[in-house]
Amino acid sequence: MLTYELKQSPVNTVIVRVDSALEDTIEYGSMKLHIDPLFNPTHHAKIYGTVIAVPEGKCINENGFEIEKEVRVGDKIYFHYLVTNNETNCIYGNYYKVPYYWIFCSVRDSCIIPVGAWTLCEEVVEQENEYNQVEVLSKKINATVSTSGIVMSLHKTSSIRVAKLKFIGKPFIGENELEVKQNDEIILAKNAHFKNKIEGKDYYTVRQEDILGKRMGYPPSEI
Repeated sequence: MLTYELKQSPVNTVIVRVDSALEDTIEYGSMKLHIDPLFNPTHHAKIYGTVIAVPEGKCINENGFEIEKEVRVGDKIYFHYLVTNNETNCIYGNYYKVPYYWIFCSVRDSCIIPVGAWTLCEEVVEQENEYNQVEVLSKKINATVSTSGIVMSLHKTSSIRVAKLKFIGKPFIGENELEVKQNDEIILAKNAHFKNKIEGKDYYTVRQEDILGKRMGYPPSEI
């Protein structure tokens, strides 16, 4: 077992053991396919591991807010892809140091526990207008096309602004809890989400500070 000398370690650091730094298999239906992760290492960086040591004392985020300590030795945690994608985080072999504020959630006894004021959200599928696809500079984009074939307008894909809240962690110590609950449709700050596969399911990982409010039934076009 690796010994984690807390007095010599960076502040806010959890140590994890991963099977490998990169995912080298993908599931396709009932099959598992082997891939070459070096073709796109950022996309295939492994984002989970088993906790073997946790820090003593307070844990804070990048802005100085104190994080409620949730992680225990033996937990499975999910974290930012830059942990295993950056060799400076590797202690040796398959042991990595993880900044506490980069941990999205912990999994213990099959329960998902968000960490560090993170939330996990599901995609909300909105009713979309029907567009034609046209090719512009070798790229296919949505457009409104007249019956005679004239392109009337182009439509860019907007970033996600609404999601369904599935898991919400404790706020930073001293901060108020958000007035939202599980399954609420929430409004997000622009470009505030990251899609990660957690326990076999895709979630948007969103910081609580990036939740602007709760949707109360008005159309998406008004957001």
